Amino acid sequence: MTEDPTERAIAVPEAPDEAGLLLPGDLTAVGAYVDASLADSTREAYARDLAAWATWCRGRSLPAALPADPLTVAAWLAAMADEGHSPRYVARRLSALNDAHRRSGLTPPGDSEGVRRTLTGIRRTAVRSGYRPRRARAVDTATVRALVEDLPDTPAGARDRCLILVGFALGLRASDLCGLRVEDVVPAGHGGLDVLVRFSKTDQEGAGETLALAEGVRETTCPVRAVRAWLAVLAAHDVTSGPLFRSVGKGRAPRLGEAPLTTRSVDLVLQRAAERAGVSAEGLSPHSLRRGFATTAYAQGVPEKEISRTGRWRSLVVRSYDASSRWADPASGSLGL
Repeated sequence: MTEDPTERAIAVPEAPDEAGLLLPGDLTAVGAYVDASLADSTREAYARDLAAWATWCRGRSLPAALPADPLTVAAWLAAMADEGHSPRYVARRLSALNDAHRRSGLTPPGDSEGVRRTLTGIRRTAVRSGYRPRRARAVDTATVRALVEDLPDTPAGARDRCLILVGFALGLRASDLCGLRVEDVVPAGHGGLDVLVRFSKTDQEGAGETLALAEGVRETTCPVRAVRAWLAVLAAHDVTSGPLFRSVGKGRAPRLGEAPLTTRSVDLVLQRAAERAGVSAEGLSPHSLRRGFATTAYAQGVPEKEISRTGRWRSLVVRSYDASSRWADPASGSLGL
């Protein structure tokens, strides 16, 4: 009888020994790596969402244990929409519940036709009622200048000036700013600095990206000068490594924290700077710096390739951040009407 060559190419594993078993330590290691697959901010948000699910279920004497009943989940989504929560908020809470099911090897409730249709209906109802997703306001160079010019000549002022200017100049997310370390900023050519972004929303595995931070044309808004001034403050407190942006205590000899700022802290820095400068806080958020970077760069004629590279956009989504170019050469004016 001729031997089938596929039998040699395919290795058939032997059945496991019935006496074998996984040790508790094995499962703990798996759980730790599964947790590490999510960004810290996502994991914390999902934990809050699951707690909200459990609270809602208890209020109705319903079981919150997994797997969740799709009809119950659909009712939860509808209740949140009726309470006035945005479709984005509702969808994120469903994502948390879906993730909890996937981690447990269960079918996510979001795969249910009823749950999918409920979420679609929530979105359409919101749009018909005039809902539009909130978008961060894109700040321009003049606004950024106003935000930093009146900051005090103190350690906290030096930190805030550095944070705002670097965030705007490099189009960084709040999480990117929080993740920067002192050792990630090194001198480069032309008087500028190389800034290593170790992790980001689109680089969860930490391949890293080194960005070029060039000198500015004005002393008060030069991001390189701002970085050097803040590094000097850190060095005066014997800080030569660790988080670049950290808390600063009050008083004549303020103590510097050891942990990095949170994204909420970045928001507070912007809000305080806006209040001091008399700048409107309407639509102002850390993402305003990122959108402002793209909008201003477009207006200044920076090639889209360079904008995308610095902002680390992997697709043409960067175009949606540009609030000015639609009138540069609109297609509607080229139709011969």
